[in-house]
Amino acid sequence: MVSIKDVRRSNSSLTEKPSGTVAVFVGATSGIGLGTVKQFAKYSNAPKVYVVGRSKQSATPLLHELEVLNPKGIFIFVETEISLIKNVDAVCEEIKTNEQKLDLVFVSPGFLSSEGRKETSEGIDMYSSLSYYARLRIVHNLIPLLSASRNPRVVSILAGGKENAIDINDLELRKNYSLVIAANSAATQMTLAFEELAKSYPMISFCHVYPGLVATDIITKFTGTFKGIWVLPAMLARWTLIPVLHRLATTVDEAGERGLFVATSAKYPPAEPNDPLEVGVALPDGVEVAKSSVLNSGKGNGVYRIHNDSESVENEADSILEGYRLDQVDKTIWEQTLEVWKAALEKSESFK
Repeated sequence: MVSIKDVRRSNSSLTEKPSGTVAVFVGATSGIGLGTVKQFAKYSNAPKVYVVGRSKQSATPLLHELEVLNPKGIFIFVETEISLIKNVDAVCEEIKTNEQKLDLVFVSPGFLSSEGRKETSEGIDMYSSLSYYARLRIVHNLIPLLSASRNPRVVSILAGGKENAIDINDLELRKNYSLVIAANSAATQMTLAFEELAKSYPMISFCHVYPGLVATDIITKFTGTFKGIWVLPAMLARWTLIPVLHRLATTVDEAGERGLFVATSAKYPPAEPNDPLEVGVALPDGVEVAKSSVLNSGKGNGVYRIHNDSESVENEADSILEGYRLDQVDKTIWEQTLEVWKAALEKSESFK
């Protein structure tokens, strides 16, 4: 376990790094993303930060807070509905037009609903889009900018280490759907897709994080989606169970501190750094480099499945992922993802 004391010591050292870090945060108007972007603003040296979200008006207080935390920083809000692939492409084009390099992509948009499969206008399940398809599209689109950084990193807050068996013949979850199935599918596909990307872009670190129980408002919002006879039980849970869970949970502030640690620490180096002398903030005494998801002849692949204590998940017992790798399921998932993106954009185009 990386102690919170070591996390804070590492984060505070970020002020000594050169100025001009460029970062993109998606899903940072609430929850863990919000906690992390605040920590990033607090400790980074004159950064430039793109915050992507649905409502600029709602995000105005956040932008003001970030500017107070770091008067030398530049904070830009990009307003869009990020669950749509066409909107992801538009946002990425805007960023690529304005930047020559990108140091960090931090994705954490969330969505829970009791109403079963809910499709976007592009035909993708909303949960699957926000947890996997849109997230990965953002990362894929911005790889040219990431590749130009001395120390590029991608962080996805989801369920690293919680991968499970999935139906390879129903990756879009059209035949069999539940939130549990969707969550398992997104987690497993995210890790395997990161591993596939890392083969072509070994200069980038890919971090898939399971944050554990955090006192965000996503469960409260989830209880508001119940209808019919389930409304009353959901209300009771909102006023009784959820407050108890929040008292037991990690605070958003602490989750944000750990989010910044994962985003900046030398604990999670890429397989082949652009600059071997610049792989993140130096490790505090007693903190070791994390184990990547795949080791080949002692060399890591630059993909990390990270638990809520900021340590990498032990890979030895991962028979599910190992079996999928041997069967080249990672390649199958990547090819299917490309097809889903293509179909989504074609559907958007048909609405014009």
